Amino acid sequence: MSVRAVWIVKWATGGVRDNNILLTRTYPTVEKRARTFSSVDKYVAVPEDREFCQAINAEFGCNAQSTQFIKSRDSCQKVLSQQKPVYELTTEKGKLWPVIIVEQYGLMFCCLPLVEAGCDERPPLISIPGISVGFSLLLQIADLLGPLPSDADQNSPKFQDLYDYLCFALPFGTPLDIDAATVKAALSSKPIQHIQAQKQPAWKPVLMKGGKSQVQFVTSECVRAVLYGNQTVNDVWDVYGTVTCKAELEGIPDVTVNLSVAVNHPPLDNLIVHPCVNTADTQSNTGSVTVPGSSPGPRRLRFSPPLETFTLCHYTSSHTSKLPIQGFYQMRGDKTSVKLLVQLKLQENVKNNFDYCELQIPFYNRGSIVNIEHTATVGTVYVGPKQYRLVWSIGQRFPGRHLEIELNAVVNFKDYDAEERKSVREDPFCVGLNAYAKLLFKISDYTLSGCFVDQKSVQIYPSTKAKLTTVRELVASEYKIWNSHGDYLASFPTPKYLLS
Repeated sequence: MSVRAVWIVKWATGGVRDNNILLTRTYPTVEKRARTFSSVDKYVAVPEDREFCQAINAEFGCNAQSTQFIKSRDSCQKVLSQQKPVYELTTEKGKLWPVIIVEQYGLMFCCLPLVEAGCDERPPLISIPGISVGFSLLLQIADLLGPLPSDADQNSPKFQDLYDYLCFALPFGTPLDIDAATVKAALSSKPIQHIQAQKQPAWKPVLMKGGKSQVQFVTSECVRAVLYGNQTVNDVWDVYGTVTCKAELEGIPDVTVNLSVAVNHPPLDNLIVHPCVNTADTQSNTGSVTVPGSSPGPRRLRFSPPLETFTLCHYTSSHTSKLPIQGFYQMRGDKTSVKLLVQLKLQENVKNNFDYCELQIPFYNRGSIVNIEHTATVGTVYVGPKQYRLVWSIGQRFPGRHLEIELNAVVNFKDYDAEERKSVREDPFCVGLNAYAKLLFKISDYTLSGCFVDQKSVQIYPSTKAKLTTVRELVASEYKIWNSHGDYLASFPTPKYLLS
């Protein structure tokens, strides 16, 4: 369980260069072992900083060829052994694998574990101990450094602490103790100030001591949608959710609960449960017929909960007939000025009480917004950060009897400045009239599928008195409305004659 090399790279716009590498640490003794374990034609040496930067840029598409299709990087037939955060980097000497890359605080923490394989074939990742050790090492280094100022370099005091940490935790490339708190205490000859929390196994052999018994269920549902405003293309959407549970109970209990849906709602499908579930009704009800005015049968789960919060199950609802909010977006204009219209309508059966609801209209490949002239039937309109996004904060309710709102606006832009826009992630498709608006909202105590945890169905064995809490919420995820006057991104099913 050794490491051949460790790098810390500062991420920069336009890719990384030699001067972006804040730390390089190689271990010749481990490298000699790597050369011994590999055959002559399979061995790939640790690259120099310049070559490593080129490999990073090529893999993440930051060089001049980022817009070109490269089969080894962009093809659907990409090497199956590459599983994030494990990457394969292409160097001048060959394929460098497995490189672990973790991004935090604007830095890329990288390491190359030693693969002690006696054959030329790549072993599965789960059989390489250095993968888990390297990943844990990078997380400890990231916690030790923390956020750095933009002008930080190798002379920063934090890097001196990191140097001491690596000398103690990773001498000669083989880890002894990588826990940052333990290493700090050992270097300062002081006792450890905190007691390490021990993670309990899923079967919870230790009794919970003290405190009031309680069980909490949270049903978090997402709706993802794309609205085209075009009669030739149908709007598409899907609904999916998770039920998380936190059970603080004495002993090793069994909990039984019903996952139900409201009246006149379609049944749930694709129910995927946590390993702690002992028995579950996981059969899909897709083919069942729901009688009007009634609700489908509940999905019953029995499980032995671990101590920590866990995801009890995932589900989908593929028969939701209507979107919660219908939208229409219309924009015309040129590079310096556009006129836009947005109309939104809340469906009658949707709860009209939002935690938040706002519409964001990004303007890619244009200059910064100079000024706006607008009229909105509700809420406030303002320019977002970096002056390239228009934000319509709708508020908590759709007013009026018809639950319809509207925004008219004229937006003026400065001339496009490529240097000024470097800090903004551009969308290459959104040029001219190709544009979309993004809707963000959250509704508490409501789900579009009608899914809810039936409190009356909860049973705990051995029987105990516990406080029961259930929470529901609906959140918008990638809810886009395309400009009806521009082009749009869409996928269409493959014709049957091409499949035969």
